[in-house]
Amino acid sequence: MKAKSKKTLTIALSVILVAAIAVGATLAYLFFKTDPVNNVFTFAENIRGELSEPSWNPDDALDLVPGAEIPKDPQITNTSENGVVEYAAIKLTFFNGAGEVLSAADMAKLMGLIEIDWSNNWTRIDGTATSPQQIHMFNDTLPQGVTTDPLFYSVTIPDTVSVADLEWLRGSYGHTDACYQAGAHDSSMCTITWRHHEKCAIFGESGAENTANGGTVNGKTCDCSAAEIHNSRCPLLIKTLTGTCGHDTVISGLGNFTIKAEGGVVQADAFANAADAAPKLIELFQ
Repeated sequence: MKAKSKKTLTIALSVILVAAIAVGATLAYLFFKTDPVNNVFTFAENIRGELSEPSWNPDDALDLVPGAEIPKDPQITNTSENGVVEYAAIKLTFFNGAGEVLSAADMAKLMGLIEIDWSNNWTRIDGTATSPQQIHMFNDTLPQGVTTDPLFYSVTIPDTVSVADLEWLRGSYGHTDACYQAGAHDSSMCTITWRHHEKCAIFGESGAENTANGGTVNGKTCDCSAAEIHNSRCPLLIKTLTGTCGHDTVISGLGNFTIKAEGGVVQADAFANAADAAPKLIELFQ
């Protein structure tokens, strides 16, 4: 197909050249010389693509626990002009918490601890299933204005992950208690109930759960140190890193992980088929 395009261009230029010779010969016969005309040929910037992850929310990937499923769906849209059809590819790179590309050993271990919901409409054209860097090509051509299927749909931390493996995934930064800070009770997010011990004057009374120490129910006064109960999402119960403790170096383990996605496209009719386009797509990411 590439050879055909070159041939067409050559013919077009030849026609223009022949016309110029014919005009020049006629004008020479009339002993008249025209002003020069410069014809500039420009080529449109047709090839464009846009990488997006419409379901990705960074907050979904915070404070993960076993069983968590995080939506993540890298995909490419053909945003070219002039009806250009494309082949599309996405490169994935896996990093550890220190911002380093994973080693082969860490990548193999990571892929054994997480589940990625891959699409069947992509083919890996560079790397292996456990390579920290791998390139995947969309199986079909991509017409203008059309979006690929996501390369994958989500990442899941199975509920079968052991405590030791979860600690390895999280990694150790050497944080101390001083690195964490709890929020304050927010009445818009949760209510407070109280738990009384069995010797409390109001123990077992209807409404006791809403009564603190010193409160009265049915003529009885609470005379115990009732325990406050907040729901699990109350900020008072959640400690987060302050970001000021200075412990930002992974001491051991993976230290969390990042999946970086990059996209690339090539014009489809410049290649005989997808296999012919694959090396050029790989070259784009080098």
